[in-house]
Amino acid sequence: MKKRIYFSLLLFLVCVHVAWAQGQIRGRILDKKSNTPLEFINVAIRKQGDTKIFKGAISDTEGSFLITGLPDGQYTLTTSFTGYKDVVRAFSVSKSNANHNYPAIYMAEDAQALDEVTVLGQRSEMKLEVDRKSFNVDQQISNAGATASEVLENIPSVEVDNEGNVSLRGNTSVEVWINGKSSGLTSDNRGEILQQMPAESIERIEVIDNPSAKFSAEGSAGIINIVLKKERRAGYYGSAQVGANSRGGVNTSYNINYNSSLLDAYINIGYRHRQMRGGGCSRQTFLADNSYQNYDNESRGHGNNLFSRAGLTLHASKKDDISFNGMLMRGGHNRYVPTPYHYGVVGASYDSRLMMRQTVTDASMSMLHGELGWRHNFTERHFIDFSASYDNWKMDEDNVYQDSTTFYHPDGTVDDREHTESYQLRPMRVNDKTWELKLDYENPITEHFTLQTGYQGKFSRQANPQRSYVDANSWSGKDLVEDLSSYNYFSYRNDIHALYATATTQWGKWGVMGGLRGEYWRVRTESRSWEQERDPSLRDAPYKKDFFQLFPSLFLSYQLSESQQLQVNYTRRLRRPWGGQLNPFRNTSDATMVSFGNPELTPEYSHSFSLNYLQTWTEHSLLLSAYYRPTNDVIEHITDGMMYQTHFNVAKSLSTGLEVTLKDKFFRILDLSTSANFYYFKLHGYQYFIDGQTIDDPGNDNFTWNVRTQASLMLPYGFSLQATGNYRSRQAIPQGYRRSSGSIDLGLRKSFLNRSLVVSLNCR
Repeated sequence: MKKRIYFSLLLFLVCVHVAWAQGQIRGRILDKKSNTPLEFINVAIRKQGDTKIFKGAISDTEGSFLITGLPDGQYTLTTSFTGYKDVVRAFSVSKSNANHNYPAIYMAEDAQALDEVTVLGQRSEMKLEVDRKSFNVDQQISNAGATASEVLENIPSVEVDNEGNVSLRGNTSVEVWINGKSSGLTSDNRGEILQQMPAESIERIEVIDNPSAKFSAEGSAGIINIVLKKERRAGYYGSAQVGANSRGGVNTSYNINYNSSLLDAYINIGYRHRQMRGGGCSRQTFLADNSYQNYDNESRGHGNNLFSRAGLTLHASKKDDISFNGMLMRGGHNRYVPTPYHYGVVGASYDSRLMMRQTVTDASMSMLHGELGWRHNFTERHFIDFSASYDNWKMDEDNVYQDSTTFYHPDGTVDDREHTESYQLRPMRVNDKTWELKLDYENPITEHFTLQTGYQGKFSRQANPQRSYVDANSWSGKDLVEDLSSYNYFSYRNDIHALYATATTQWGKWGVMGGLRGEYWRVRTESRSWEQERDPSLRDAPYKKDFFQLFPSLFLSYQLSESQQLQVNYTRRLRRPWGGQLNPFRNTSDATMVSFGNPELTPEYSHSFSLNYLQTWTEHSLLLSAYYRPTNDVIEHITDGMMYQTHFNVAKSLSTGLEVTLKDKFFRILDLSTSANFYYFKLHGYQYFIDGQTIDDPGNDNFTWNVRTQASLMLPYGFSLQATGNYRSRQAIPQGYRRSSGSIDLGLRKSFLNRSLVVSLNCR
């Protein structure tokens, strides 16, 4: 009996010794050009002389990998990914040399010789990651001479309407950032900014559809991060770009960079002139009295803007970087829109009246962003990062409305006695200021456990006075007087404090990242009439609200095989009402609608679930993403069908869908990227009260889908060809529907003088 015990104990110790003696290899994979981590890189271990893969792994979100259980012997390590050159490292495992570490394995973009003619490879247009997708838009020919709004139109699952409003997977509750921060973009101004920002400044677009607790909880649909170019090559270098389009628009930009071991610096200046043409139509029937209101219009205008960026990074020591960055945008536009409004009774052969409204808009605007940053690296992955930024957005806009109304007799002849004319001038002055502080700390406490924690403070101020001057008897506006009843001064303050902590750990094939974010914010609004502005004793007390909410996140991943990964995510997010939605002032500038805000609005909250499956092959990859997002206290845009328009917290909603993303590379010269999104939205029925009326709305639901595919072909002699197709199906909206739409972009590019000169031609 004792012999059996001794033998079993001896066998156990031998097994433990053998397992302990087995080797392991770890490392981190980086992009050679940008020095950023590369995720989901295939890592294969082969025994020397054998083509069969012995063990494998896929790099994580920090570009890191770990492979254990390697017996003594000679091996080769190979890293591979579409659009990059393979990297091979040889190593051996023995009792005296069991553990190997590669702190930085750099992968370079691919290049291939074909038929003795050099064909330059291009960086992969789309990079698949489980928590986000990254689109390298600087390689897209169709973006030459475009704006940031036009770039976003070509990103899968992203939609941009005619006013520049951005939505993701059919949801307008999405945050748009620049370089990982809000950078002064708000729901009020981002349409204007994105329509002026040149595409030449953008390197890539990151779509983060389910952000962790590290990120702001704002935006129930997620975050779209615009990453601007910042090249790092030794010495001086620069570029110049000029372009024009068939509508009369022109653009130009200049870029200069300097990098050394002590200092990195860059400056970019761009100018853009736009010619704008558009139009719209409306058909409304009011069931209460069987009347109608219809119009068709065309608009035209032009705009000019200057966009500049500059930055300086001082490498104060081997472990400390101090940076200064800034953006400046100045510009303006004008627009002319003549609109005939037809009023009458359904079934009649004539209008009862016709109102011709001529709208002229003249606007000037400016954006300023300044940022100071400091980063201290204890080790490569152990660091503390601090930044402080200031943003200012100003817009001065003058809107002129000229109305001429003609009435008709029952027989359709003109009633000259009731003809009326009026002139209205509405100047609006917007001045938004935001300060933001951010502190992040990351520490890989052990090989398998990483802790991230930090603080974010954001302090927003808005002051938006609005006035109105009218001439009730003239089309020309020669006798203007101020309409005191239309005066409004609206101020908005929102202070947000947030603390977060996330922990990441790895157990074999399992990966877990859990986090918790706490946000406290205080909102203060005040809306003053002309009398209240001049007599403080008449003012109402400012409207104040305080909130505190917790936002957990949980990410679970499982490595099914060396090329397959499964992930389940959960986050809680919110959508706060923005300033204009809270202003109770009744705006009558629209000839057909009285619009006003609702100071009682509260945030809407969403629980976001997603299930992701990633499969990679040597030249192909597939990402399937199923998502489910219930939302409470939905902020809905309400129109009573006759006169009033506002916002309410009304009901619950549900968004769910499936997103399919495919990446393929054929013959090393053809990249094909395809994505499709199929989603269903349901808004439950609700009841609301407006101007003493109780209105029941049954809610609505709709199913819609969109698909996008892009083919990039690298040809000999410096030519490249690119084609992009988009299609969006018909979609129901709260009061009507949006028709299906499609677009095709074709682009051809040719490089000269060893790629020092590039000429591109594209059409849409």
